Amino acid sequence: MAEILPNLLAGNFDSDLIEPSAYDAWLDRRLSQGEDNSWLATQPLFAAMTCCALLGKELLPAQELETDDRAAKAKGFDAASRGPEAITCALDRILQAGDGGYFGSKQALPMLLEALGRLYCSDDSFDGFRHIVRRHLLRIWPVEAGDEVLGHTVPERLLHSLASASRETGIGKSVLNGFLTEAGAFPPEDTRADARKTFDAKKYRPLLEEIPTLVGPIAMRKAMGATLVELKSLEADGVLAPRTKVATIKSPWRVSDGLHLLEDLERKAILLEAGTPGWETIQHVHKRVGLSVGQVIAAIRDGRLRVGKRAEVFGYHGLVVNVAEVDQSGLLRPRERKMAAMEGEMNAAAFARSIGVREKGAFQALLGGGHTPAMEVLHPVTKLSQWRMSLLSMTSSPRRRC
Repeated sequence: MAEILPNLLAGNFDSDLIEPSAYDAWLDRRLSQGEDNSWLATQPLFAAMTCCALLGKELLPAQELETDDRAAKAKGFDAASRGPEAITCALDRILQAGDGGYFGSKQALPMLLEALGRLYCSDDSFDGFRHIVRRHLLRIWPVEAGDEVLGHTVPERLLHSLASASRETGIGKSVLNGFLTEAGAFPPEDTRADARKTFDAKKYRPLLEEIPTLVGPIAMRKAMGATLVELKSLEADGVLAPRTKVATIKSPWRVSDGLHLLEDLERKAILLEAGTPGWETIQHVHKRVGLSVGQVIAAIRDGRLRVGKRAEVFGYHGLVVNVAEVDQSGLLRPRERKMAAMEGEMNAAAFARSIGVREKGAFQALLGGGHTPAMEVLHPVTKLSQWRMSLLSMTSSPRRRC
């Protein structure tokens, strides 16, 4: 004091009077009287002072306010003095991005994280603040399992962002976004950046694991032995449903769904020798008399129609139903009955395909030359002429293997 006494008496240290802030009043009472009626009474003084200052220094720029030391302490005290919930709200204001997401980088809280995570990482007096900040960051940041957040090693991932999920799975972000939006992870109008578009990692883990196993229509139909037309009909009737209806996703199918359908139908099937006449594919029933493939499969499942399996044809395309049974069943509506009542058991072109004659016009040449019996009739619906064959003519016609 002796050294500065002359300057003090001369007024060299005098400055303008200022209005004390709530922070100033709190600190004065705590230092002079040991009195503290705020939540900060539960925290050591140095940690409380430091975190008030740091929290305020992070808050002021986030609110586009001018930063100075006194203003920062007052701003930080306003939040910290009211406890964990108010501190969490302040952190939210700092971390909120312009697009409605959260900044997921440590640069979002540079001063606070530097102090809690490095400068005072071994100081137990900061544990109360460290716990509040860490708990909030783990709630909003897509932290990977094994990463460390303020001295705590994360045992499992709680959140994913669209960006982190894409990195981990190797699936494109646009594909993931389609699946996750459809599944309810994001609202359809979500415009957040990929790194800030977060979702519950545990809840959507099964979906992330399933997406790479899905296939496109070519692989799906090959796996179950179906034509593209057959696959489309099965989808249209709801017999098979793609995993997603997002039009931009090119691999929407579960192979297991197709194989389960195949297994279910083949379990009921009668094994047929190659070229056995009088049977037609499920898709051909749909084309011939207008029954949906869903109706035919339902009739097979409940025993109203028998199903056969052509030994020489793989998969779904080798499953056939008896022509006469379809025509005599109660499945047909009046229009379909009129088509089925045409004289003859089968369209000659369909019979030709069933015995492996696929060359255009080849079987019609046999019919026209009188080499195999058939009858030319008028189609009751299309009013076009077509060749029909009876059961007798089908059994006596020349055969060839596929």
